Amino acid sequence: MIPGIPDLPGGFKGLVTSGTDALIGFGGAFAINRVFGNRWGVYNQFGVPILLADTVHSLKYQNSHQVAQAPVEKGTFTSYNKVADPYQATVVMAVGGSSPTTRGAFIAQLEALSRSTLLFHVVTPEYVYRNATITGYDYAREPQAGARMVVANIHLQEVRESSVKYETVVTQNPADAAPVEMGEVQPVTPPPSILARTLPDGLGSIGDLLEGSLNRVRRVLP
Repeated sequence: MIPGIPDLPGGFKGLVTSGTDALIGFGGAFAINRVFGNRWGVYNQFGVPILLADTVHSLKYQNSHQVAQAPVEKGTFTSYNKVADPYQATVVMAVGGSSPTTRGAFIAQLEALSRSTLLFHVVTPEYVYRNATITGYDYAREPQAGARMVVANIHLQEVRESSVKYETVVTQNPADAAPVEMGEVQPVTPPPSILARTLPDGLGSIGDLLEGSLNRVRRVLP
């Protein structure tokens, strides 16, 4: 429960969680704006820019959800859940200048970060999109922008980590612990079938029953 916000009815399930995430993203941008001014770019979790580019050319952001549904009677359908997809963002950064070392260092940074599992924040003056990993990048060297200009498209996708809970069962007597299968199971003799258990002498008595029935039929026939 958020202080100052009353409990919401059942029809607003999930609104508190999504609202809290939005407030954190807005508050993070407000704090960065107050300390560093209007900032654009890809930052690490400590608020330090990870790519030393000359400028951020553009930013594209996409957020989507999926509504699960199933067909029901009379040609209609019902919706029973809504699941959020990870957001995706593309940050376009440009590096120029006359030094090939600067451009090479920028490309080397992209190559290393795209192969890592580190999480970053996409920072804008209005909002911070948190916890994303770099899934790839591409850049072009075109004569229109100058052959000495590297314009890179950096693709990021949201990551939500889940914690795994491990439990340990402590028993005073090791013999009381539940058995755990650790290897191959040895073959065992299957139990007798229901038919064999219901007959007097198992399957061997079926012949005797048939023989007795035939004898009774012979006595009746002329």
